[in-house]
Amino acid sequence: MDCCFNYIGFVRREDNSASRKSIVKIEVKEEFAEGLKGVEEFSHLIIIYHLHLANPDKGLKRVRGGVEVGVFATRSQHRPNPIGVSVVELVKREGNTLYIKGINAFDGTPVLDIKPYDEWDSIPNPKVPEWHKMEMRSRVAS
Repeated sequence: MDCCFNYIGFVRREDNSASRKSIVKIEVKEEFAEGLKGVEEFSHLIIIYHLHLANPDKGLKRVRGGVEVGVFATRSQHRPNPIGVSVVELVKREGNTLYIKGINAFDGTPVLDIKPYDEWDSIPNPKVPEWHKMEMRSRVAS
């Protein structure tokens, strides 16, 4: 079964990067603007977006921390359904524009959905394999 989604908005950034450290904008289409009512009462949001620049034909295996694993055990953008998910800090809202920090998406990335982040979304001390920890440390260091 195939499906399709309507983009509700787009990531807008001026730094030409995908840095999580930058404050970027999500411009929500006017037709969905009323859906933002109350969002500013949350400190963090979950942004679901289409990884439109990814290559879904890169296969199903990756090497992480020297270990071969399947794509579903990674955070790779190259996957059968290129969907990104980021928990972001909401800096402010101005009309249909959200100013956020913590998303690693490029300018023009289509946004599929926005959800509030709350304590239900937090898992303290999740089990994570050592190869994943090594991979994440190397990304933070570079």
